[in-house]
Amino acid sequence: MTRWPRKEGREPTQAQQLFRRMVREWLGVSLILLPLTAVLSLSHGLTLSNLLYDNLQRLSPLPVDPRILIVTIDDYSLQQLGKWPWPRPVHADLLDRLTAAQPRGVLFDVIFSEPDPNPENDQRLAQALCQAGNVYIPLLREGVARFDQPLAEIEPVAPLSQCAKGVGHINAEADADGKVRSVYLREGPAPQPRAQLAWLLYQASTDAAVALPGSSAPQTAQGWQRSHNVRIPFIRQPGGFPTVPYVSVLRGDVPAQLLRDRLILIGSTAPGLGDRYVTPQSASLGTTPGIEIQANLLNGLLQQRSILVLGNGWTLSLSTALVAALLALLLFRPRRALWLTLGGLASALLVSALLLRAGWWWSPMASLLGMILGYLVWNWRRLNAVLAYFGWELQRLDNEPKVFPERRRTATPAGDVLQGQIVALEQAMSRTRDTRRFIADGLEYLPVATLISGPDGRVLLANRNARGLFADDLVGEPLMARLAGLGYPGLAEGALPAVSTLGSSEFRDTQGRSLRLELAPLLPADGGAAIGWLLSLTDLSLEREAEEQRAVLLRFLSHDLRAPHSAILALLDVQHQQGSADPQLHSQIEVQVRKALGLTEAFVQLAKAESEAYQFAPSMFAMLVLDAFDQAMSCAQLKQIELLHDLDEEAEGMVLADPSLLTRALFNLLENAIKYSPPGSQVRVRVSCAQGWLSCEISDQGQGISAQELPELFSQYRRFASAQGSEGLGLGLSMVKAVVDRHGGRIFCQSRVNEGTTFRMELPLLED
Repeated sequence: MTRWPRKEGREPTQAQQLFRRMVREWLGVSLILLPLTAVLSLSHGLTLSNLLYDNLQRLSPLPVDPRILIVTIDDYSLQQLGKWPWPRPVHADLLDRLTAAQPRGVLFDVIFSEPDPNPENDQRLAQALCQAGNVYIPLLREGVARFDQPLAEIEPVAPLSQCAKGVGHINAEADADGKVRSVYLREGPAPQPRAQLAWLLYQASTDAAVALPGSSAPQTAQGWQRSHNVRIPFIRQPGGFPTVPYVSVLRGDVPAQLLRDRLILIGSTAPGLGDRYVTPQSASLGTTPGIEIQANLLNGLLQQRSILVLGNGWTLSLSTALVAALLALLLFRPRRALWLTLGGLASALLVSALLLRAGWWWSPMASLLGMILGYLVWNWRRLNAVLAYFGWELQRLDNEPKVFPERRRTATPAGDVLQGQIVALEQAMSRTRDTRRFIADGLEYLPVATLISGPDGRVLLANRNARGLFADDLVGEPLMARLAGLGYPGLAEGALPAVSTLGSSEFRDTQGRSLRLELAPLLPADGGAAIGWLLSLTDLSLEREAEEQRAVLLRFLSHDLRAPHSAILALLDVQHQQGSADPQLHSQIEVQVRKALGLTEAFVQLAKAESEAYQFAPSMFAMLVLDAFDQAMSCAQLKQIELLHDLDEEAEGMVLADPSLLTRALFNLLENAIKYSPPGSQVRVRVSCAQGWLSCEISDQGQGISAQELPELFSQYRRFASAQGSEGLGLGLSMVKAVVDRHGGRIFCQSRVNEGTTFRMELPLLED
């Protein structure tokens, strides 16, 4: 039974109407503002996000781990030892000094990618590395990829790589503003990326097995794979890390006790060497040397304080939740809008600071923007509603669609609001009268039989088609009684139900005509109970006759047209056995008859997929796949093609399907894969379920389909260049597309020429 609006009762006050309208508007604003906030929360390029991060990170800096010591290649060392680069025996002497002091590990941030002109120098440094046994050296990434080649690593020279404890990357990632805030702990050419150099030194400093922080999902670009992105937790300034000059260690001026059991980082701090970067600390300290970036990263790892970016799901949920809470509070506490907004802004900043202290970064920028925008829109809408309400009714009438030319408006005195409203009312009343006459004339000439009845069910107006259908003037007649006389089902003689009980339905009248009834209530302008009913009767006799003729045609094609072809094939078999005619002629006739049968079958299957009433039932998709496998197995064996399927517990999903038609669609896809695959190849079916959808992939190793032909792949009667030399009618994929569409699913195709084709079918899973 159709439910119509509430019965007439106490009308709401103007204030209630205003509040309800504002609630609806505010819900609409929320539906726009919340998705906008969600989109902004996933945008990592917001300028103020990095500024907020830098300032919040300063609120919780890390202390310096006492195990870290930096040996600096500074200006003083350059003055004492000469210009850079220094001979490699100098570095070897330094390592000998450090080895004697027995440090825990050494990170040597100096590039040794080119061999020394004197091979003995490389051997000297390699000997020092081997003797130390705990030195880690860096490798480089190519700046520009070579033609048609992925990015590659530039290793240290062979003797040094063999003697070093480990080789790793020293790359740092700059954000859009040019500041370095994060690194990838694992990167390099796929599929074997290497660890970051600071991570290798951290592993050497602990005896326990530790896992890389951050997400392990790889990001690949130009063959270069990166994962485990972390933000660098910078230390408190101005204290900084303890440092000693390179030349002081080399000359033995640094006591061995200061070096023992330390994690020593050797690198350049001299501005002239160019190894300096812009970091969040640059505002007060200038550019930061690369070795200090490694030290900050190592310091965070040692204290288990690596900063990870909050996942997209949590980021989106947290950002939208804070904005949604503010929007709800603004609706129910409008007088405290300013204080609520300020409290929401402070809460977002506080949550971000607390998460940062716990080692997670969540940018509150999207929430802040959403709250500010919500406050501005809220105040604008409240002021606008109050100012516009007094002339709202007249404005609504004036904004009604103009369906015919209007009369000339009376001039309105400028500045006289009351006179303007009177003129607007006059114009609105005139338009209402004209509209009423226009509607009456329009209903009269509608091509569909249309009746209007009052709330008591008596006909108030009937157009000419309605009078012709009932063969009578219906004005004043009871509508339900006339429908009963016309043959509407369920209306017996005697007590008749109310007009509101009617629903959309199709029936045959006493004269055998197929009529469709539609009913709609006529509502007053200010809402409330229906003041009448609009009923239409559409004659569908011609459409139904056409559908019956189509069904007869399908039966003819399915049975009568196939029967003579089958008889011809049987006669050919008899004559072939008797050997009484030309075998070549028989073979040609047989080929043509089988093509005709194939065309008939394909057309019938397509017509069934597009027109038949589907008989949906809960079905296990894996069983349908196995049925299609059984049907296609003989075709595969003839071409020596191996049919494979991946059907596990996840593939045992239930779908609401017509088993016969869906099985036929799967068979068509398998048949196509077998047809266009070379002998001895494989056809594989994979089934998986995720997020309420079942996915079925059918892959072959055939000749593939060109990119130009893919957009027209599911068109009817289309044959492509890639299918030349194979039998086909161009209807099989059209049938598959029609079946998948009727099941509420989707179908896609991915293909490359000479590499194979994959069809992916997606169907909605049956909910428990």
